[in-house]
Amino acid sequence: MDPSKSFYQYAPAAHFLVTDEDAADFLQSQFTNELRPFELGQATYGLWLDVKGKVIADSVVICEGAEQFRVISECCVGELIATHMRRHIIADDVEIEHCESGYGFELPTQAVEALGLECPESGQFLRIEGGILYSVHDSIYNMVVHTEPAAKLAFEKLTDLGFIELSASDRGLARIDRGRPLVPDEIGAADMPGEGGLERDAISFTKGCYLGQEVVARMHNVGKAQRGLFVVRGEGVIPELPLALTNSDSKQVGELRTAYLDGQTWQGVAILKTRFAGVGETLRYETYEVSVVRALREGLAND
Repeated sequence: MDPSKSFYQYAPAAHFLVTDEDAADFLQSQFTNELRPFELGQATYGLWLDVKGKVIADSVVICEGAEQFRVISECCVGELIATHMRRHIIADDVEIEHCESGYGFELPTQAVEALGLECPESGQFLRIEGGILYSVHDSIYNMVVHTEPAAKLAFEKLTDLGFIELSASDRGLARIDRGRPLVPDEIGAADMPGEGGLERDAISFTKGCYLGQEVVARMHNVGKAQRGLFVVRGEGVIPELPLALTNSDSKQVGELRTAYLDGQTWQGVAILKTRFAGVGETLRYETYEVSVVRALREGLAND
């Protein structure tokens, strides 16, 4: 399917406001990416980590003013992120207010233009009638509208203009094609950001302290991830996930975490121990074989 003629509709799992006079500095101390200079219009992708540097969630933080920020995550539950944040509010004047999740659309440039909207630059958001439009990854735009009628109107406009709605499976394949890790399904609470290649665009190594920074910085500067995300391919019915993968010596070397039908085969993402498994190898589960195709995030110089 032509990605320039398709779109994906979803319900954000997290959507809340963080406000009050200490909101900016508090978020800066918790979020993995740089939020300064806190300018109206910024949209920043990053992670929320625990004290051990493990991934709790990802989200986009949108700066709507010096004391108001909007936090949106497609797949990570809002209450999980908000509860994590509240644990670390000590003497800060910070308020967290949950919003209606709204209706999300992932759009290519052509779809944004077809809707008569301006494409924001990467790392920026724009207010649109009934919602917001932002971009944190080049040439991919997210539109979140607040009401069902607005979502229905956008959907009808897109389909009338010849754009095709992606199924969850087709969108999963498109995401893998772009090398985008899925948090928390592919990188989550048992994993470090570097194991998913998320240090490329979700982490700042020059900002001040944030929760989990010391562990992440140590791995980046003096260590090396012992595991990584790889695209794998198998045949037959998609197995129940997560699924242990073994090598020819019957040693468990990783775990299949997502899988999507791709014609007569399926394609997915597995986390593998890089000392024992790599590109071109054949892994196994039960009586089936899985081919390791490539590293998920290889060759993403512009990501």
